[in-house]
Amino acid sequence: MARPRLYSDQPLADGEQVTLDGDRARYAGRVLRCRRGDELVLFDGRGGEFPAVVREIDKQSVRLELGDRLGRETESPLPVRLIQGISRGDRMDTVVQKATELGVQRISPLLAGFSVVRLAGERAQSRRRHWQRVAASACEQCGRNRLPQVDAPAALADCLAERVAADTLRLVLVPQATPALAAIAQTPAALELLIGPEGGFSDAEQAQAVAAASRPWASVPGCCAPRRRRSPRSRWCSRAGATCDADQGVSPLIICCELRGRESAGIR
Repeated sequence: MARPRLYSDQPLADGEQVTLDGDRARYAGRVLRCRRGDELVLFDGRGGEFPAVVREIDKQSVRLELGDRLGRETESPLPVRLIQGISRGDRMDTVVQKATELGVQRISPLLAGFSVVRLAGERAQSRRRHWQRVAASACEQCGRNRLPQVDAPAALADCLAERVAADTLRLVLVPQATPALAAIAQTPAALELLIGPEGGFSDAEQAQAVAAASRPWASVPGCCAPRRRRSPRSRWCSRAGATCDADQGVSPLIICCELRGRESAGIR
């Protein structure tokens, strides 16, 4: 039986005693139902992991004794950055969770013109900290030992202004795009994916994004945002001839899977 995994935001070292409190302690006691003597795996998001044994546990804290560090790494050799238009409700949590599970190394929440959610100041920083916790939880579940970088929400111009290496492939998902993934001649050294919020991009934003991208590409014809139930705000789906459903799937992550699969198979 696989041992439960827990993330610690404090640096870890061989043989030391570590005390977890707050949410991590409550999770260990109430959800995992840990007892004295139980074995766990602890990681600090910086690579590698530590076998651990529960020495003491109560309602407020858990004391663990660490074993020797195991240098297990599960990171993809393809660095992927996801620039995602912020969606309302728990849809953005789903994006962060699934992107983390698929190996995305950097997640950049995007404040687009049609974004329903407006974040600024302390509220923006609060959401960022929340998404970082979502990413840490996803790492616990999927086996990653390195946490993805979660950026503060930023405008499209700021995201596109960052310099990238010449061998970085930048893809933007737009409803009118027709190229298929097979059109990409080889696996890039790094990948950036740009996707809009529920309402998609404005015409000006789309032109700006396409100009900065290596090429426009649509993973699902007409679908360029987290899927949602049809509503007056999902007119962009109708214009593109697409049908959105309620499974909250996230189109750009299909690209991550396919590119990583091609890489693993040695396809160039």
